[in-house]
Amino acid sequence: MDRFVGFIMAAASSIVMVGCGALSSASDAAGEFGATPGGVKDMGFARGIVENGKVPPPEAFVVEAMFSEHDLPLEGAACATLLCVRAAMGIAPDAQGESAAWVQVGMSSTIDPETFERPSMAIVATVDVSGSMSWSYGDGGGRTPAAIAHALLWNVASRLDAGDRFALVTYGSSVDTPLDWTQGDDPEIKDAIGALSEDGSTNMEAGLVRAYELARQAKGTADEVRVMLFTDAQPNVGATGGSEFEDLVAKGADDGVGITVFGVGLGLGAELMNRMSHLRGANAFSLMNADEVGLFMQDNWPWMATPIAHDLKLVATPSPSLSLSRAYGFPTGEAGATSIASLDVASVFLSKRKGALLLSLTPASPQELAGAEVDIELSYVDRSGEPVTSSLSASYEDQALDERGVFMPQASVDKTVALALLVQAMHDAAQEYGSNRAAAIATLEPALARFAADAAAIGDPGIDEEAAFWPALLELMKEDAPQGDFYGGFGDY
Repeated sequence: MDRFVGFIMAAASSIVMVGCGALSSASDAAGEFGATPGGVKDMGFARGIVENGKVPPPEAFVVEAMFSEHDLPLEGAACATLLCVRAAMGIAPDAQGESAAWVQVGMSSTIDPETFERPSMAIVATVDVSGSMSWSYGDGGGRTPAAIAHALLWNVASRLDAGDRFALVTYGSSVDTPLDWTQGDDPEIKDAIGALSEDGSTNMEAGLVRAYELARQAKGTADEVRVMLFTDAQPNVGATGGSEFEDLVAKGADDGVGITVFGVGLGLGAELMNRMSHLRGANAFSLMNADEVGLFMQDNWPWMATPIAHDLKLVATPSPSLSLSRAYGFPTGEAGATSIASLDVASVFLSKRKGALLLSLTPASPQELAGAEVDIELSYVDRSGEPVTSSLSASYEDQALDERGVFMPQASVDKTVALALLVQAMHDAAQEYGSNRAAAIATLEPALARFAADAAAIGDPGIDEEAAFWPALLELMKEDAPQGDFYGGFGDY
């Protein structure tokens, strides 16, 4: 039996016992662990590009990535399943200033991280050794892609034990397997990492094909089989388009092999990373400096390699006066306006932060918001392969709005709405910037002003940090700064 599945069964048994006592009526979300969707998990690339004086490409602004950086808990009834899902509805203006209903679906977990036993892992580290990674230029102050990749590899290797397995694949002009499957505590792993060196161009496709071949061989030898890709994501030999890599990762997912993409440095192709990370068992992180690696691993290991649910489907049915206008935080994409929303999340991972999905609903008229309600049917498959279903609802009972035109039942909903609108505005402005810089500024300036007002009302340190940082993007646009990645262009994705 998967030792993590065994832990789930034991945890579920203890949760049922607690539910019979005084704690059965409500749960403090702050006492739970976190869970977040797969996909892109941070805004590091966009921030890094801004810090280096450029306007990021629109693909760098991803709502679920911003959500994953913030703790967005929802309180509610006690949970009896490993993945805990709750819902709450608030009222706030949309991006056009029209009053709208907002439904947050919050995700957390009932695991105890202190007693958690992680699954055994079979990891194929797949490392870009092309020239753009700068393996031949030393540490570079810890900012070269190679230095960041080396620090990550070393840190991952340091956390493996005899129950794990590890293999190493490199790709550049050619593909090599410096280390075939090896026991996780073998010192040969670090020797192989230390011997990495540069090898020309970037045939990522060939490297991933080899990695998935090895991963398929490892099925049944560990609880979790995962490719970990370390790259600045600039393929120039073999496949170079996002759809080709999406197909490659999807075939691996069908065979039970997950992937974690580490985009290292300022040259990565943001859309390529997005396309590879929204699939079953997939996620992606970006790091700009080797000095960040230690804290990153403390925050994310082993959660980044520990999915607890797959194929989550959300069907939201609003009251007749409402229609869905937008869905935020779904790695598989957004839904258009409709009376019933059917939205998917390929995988949910454990996390130190509690995750969020968000729906924006437009009333036929502002007066029809009173009594607004959304019924939600959820289904997913847990790690043991068992289907789980649940029903949720959220409503607004005509509570008074504040001076912003806002009512929020919990502080988390206020934060989640503010972050979603900010990221969407930055994405739209970045999209406009390439052809109409005045339009980009006109989109971003009021959005930043609104976010500043929201931050002042919310009073959350993390939101305050976002409010302090992102005006730099507006200033770059006003200065006619160049747009693109570290290499100067948008890439070919």
